[in-house]
Amino acid sequence: MKIIILGSGTGVPSLQRHSPANWLGVAGRQYLIDCGSGTLLQLERAGLSFRDLDGAFITHVHADHIGDLTPMVHAMRLPGLKREKPFLLYGPPGFSEFFARIVAPVAAPPTSFPFEIHDAPASWEMTGVSIRTLSTPHSERFASRAYRFEHQGRAVVFSGDTDDTPELAAFLTDADLAILECSTLDEAKVPGHLSAGLCGQRAAQAGVRRLLLNHFYPIEGPESQFLQQCRRHYAGPLALATDLMALTVGQDPA
Repeated sequence: MKIIILGSGTGVPSLQRHSPANWLGVAGRQYLIDCGSGTLLQLERAGLSFRDLDGAFITHVHADHIGDLTPMVHAMRLPGLKREKPFLLYGPPGFSEFFARIVAPVAAPPTSFPFEIHDAPASWEMTGVSIRTLSTPHSERFASRAYRFEHQGRAVVFSGDTDDTPELAAFLTDADLAILECSTLDEAKVPGHLSAGLCGQRAAQAGVRRLLLNHFYPIEGPESQFLQQCRRHYAGPLALATDLMALTVGQDPA
């Protein structure tokens, strides 16, 4: 499995950190996990293209995570796009209704190839990949999900936005790579989000083999403070996500 961080920030405008989005290459397929503003351009910068995507997984429908979803759907209808393979779009409960009510009126799904929209189930298999979801406490208005992808004995978890919850550690258990939102330092913890120390606690509890902190709000002082607070609890390989960072898990070159 290969992962590219397309956006490591939030909805706060930044020249260094785009809004949340990740590219996942696994089992010969290409997927997005979230699709924040700037995702389409970041794909081009990474040498990739929306034209080749096999699908996308949306953690929740807050604006910073879906800012480029409507433009992407619109681009898939433009002349000159030659495509036959299906595009599979998954989101949390209520996502299909949200898409029909909010996205489709301004960017109708393409009709020249199969375009499927689903509320993600708890677990399913897709092209040799096992996918599980976890309901996460983030917003009172919108459902939110974390995603776990397993392939050839390896596991990668994308937390999406979430507050601390005991179920998170079980969902992260023995993950080869956990990409956790780390919005704030511990002293600035806000409801609905993880802080640096909480990321470390849950990763350590779950036996995560490699931890990547992501989704940073601006802070005063060096960003290394995120690492310092997380390191109080987690002793394994640890890094801060940056835009266009590439990571590989296992031997699958896809």
